[in-house]
Amino acid sequence: MIDWRRNTGMNQYRIEITDLAEEDLENAADYIFFVLKNSIAAENTVKGIENR
Repeated sequence: MIDWRRNTGMNQYRIEITDLAEEDLENAADYIFFVLKNSIAAENTVKGIENR
């Protein structure tokens, strides 16, 4: 796989999570947990996004 960041000089960057983004993530997790009734998927979704 080609790492496009090597060719663009974008090896370092800073990501800022806004309050709205935090709220969206919480709403998505709540939907997965309460509506779809899948606690594992809700947890994995949140962890996966936070780890990125």
